[in-house]
Amino acid sequence: MRNSQRSLWLLLLSGCAMGPNYQRPETLPMSAAWRDSAMAVRDSSYANVPWWGVLNDSTLQGLIRTALRENRDLHIALARVNEARAQLGIARYELYPQIDIQGRVKTGEAGDSIFNGAALVNGFNSLGIGLNWEIDLWGRARRLNESARATLLASEQGRRGVIITVVSEVARAYFEMRDLDAQLAITQSQLTIRQQSLDLARARFQGGLTSELDVRQGESALAAAEGTLARILRLRTQKENEVSILLGHPPADVPRGLPIAAQQVPDAIPAGIPSELLQRRPDIRQAEEQLHAANARIGAAIASLFPTISLTSAAGTASDDLGNLFKSGFGFWNVAVNLFQPILNRGRNVKQVALERARTEAAVGNYERTILTALQEVEDGLVAVQRLREEAAAAGRAAAASRRSVTLAGLRYEGGVDNYLNLLDAQRSQLDAELAESDLLRQHRVAVVRLYRALGGGWDPVTDTLAVPLPKPK
Repeated sequence: MRNSQRSLWLLLLSGCAMGPNYQRPETLPMSAAWRDSAMAVRDSSYANVPWWGVLNDSTLQGLIRTALRENRDLHIALARVNEARAQLGIARYELYPQIDIQGRVKTGEAGDSIFNGAALVNGFNSLGIGLNWEIDLWGRARRLNESARATLLASEQGRRGVIITVVSEVARAYFEMRDLDAQLAITQSQLTIRQQSLDLARARFQGGLTSELDVRQGESALAAAEGTLARILRLRTQKENEVSILLGHPPADVPRGLPIAAQQVPDAIPAGIPSELLQRRPDIRQAEEQLHAANARIGAAIASLFPTISLTSAAGTASDDLGNLFKSGFGFWNVAVNLFQPILNRGRNVKQVALERARTEAAVGNYERTILTALQEVEDGLVAVQRLREEAAAAGRAAAASRRSVTLAGLRYEGGVDNYLNLLDAQRSQLDAELAESDLLRQHRVAVVRLYRALGGGWDPVTDTLAVPLPKPK
């Protein structure tokens, strides 16, 4: 008889968790290789290389380390992890008995008001303790605990995603800044060339060898180059401000390292296999943990449809004399069964179950969309790296040819063989070609960084340690 009673109590205490157990959705087919296998070398993924092995500029590496410490988005992400960890701790307390202690010491209580001298009424000294434990028979508390744990894991993956974003965004902004530095140098060189051509046109005009039209055309070309210089200076200052904010600092000057053309990137980037993204990309893992949390809340909602059982106990003592307070007391315990509240609130509870199921379906869609977005980003990155490298090489050849054209056009004009308009056209072509080359070099470097990020690179335990803010001085 005792064994059967013990088994019954163990069954009540352990109970069962209502609702579906979590399983990863298998609705999306994953390809065995990337779309263009010629571009995606099937080797160890490029994401396995730490970011300081991808970005070889020591100045850029220093900026990234600063950003990992000081970037405010990372501070916010860390705070959200701590918030989720605290919420998990709160959810775990739902599995344990709740204790309430109340005490009172006899005081004089005024029958009317202490300001008009009313008579005082004596009170009692009392001390009581109560304990209430709701048996998690249907697993409501356990499902809420499971949901809170998944939410914590999701926040941790979200923080990893922010780390990857900070690394890639600092590199992107730095490359764009160095590109603007290169464009500034190109434009300043072009200003010198156009000023020399204008001086030549003026000399020829004063010597009666050409018309005033050449002078005015030269002045127009020089003014256009000056406008381009002013625009590049404005964009460069704004880009320095962007980099400063990414570093967690007010806008200021930013140190420079290697020029954009000297930023080394590999010719072939291994991408691994598509299924690796499910474990490597933090945004995919975050979406999955969010789905897990939503799935667990279905069970908690279903458990609310059933009666609850609570163990309640109380003990205490009361006396009009403080010295006799602990000489006598009382206590009791009972089992309370809540049968009517689930029945009375059944309509609302049923709707809550439907609500949690709908939220879980939305979480499934978000998880699948995140996977599809990741696959697209890798495919786009692979083709961008390949084609931009080819475009940059072609732009380099065009820039070299345009520089030679300017030299030849200048000689022909100075010798009176050709007109001034052809020289100006050659100079405009040179400026456009050199700016295009620098821009494509920047696009290619940024494409490599974005592909690295798309593959899930940029996070590792060492980087995670760097991304913890230093304690503030007291």
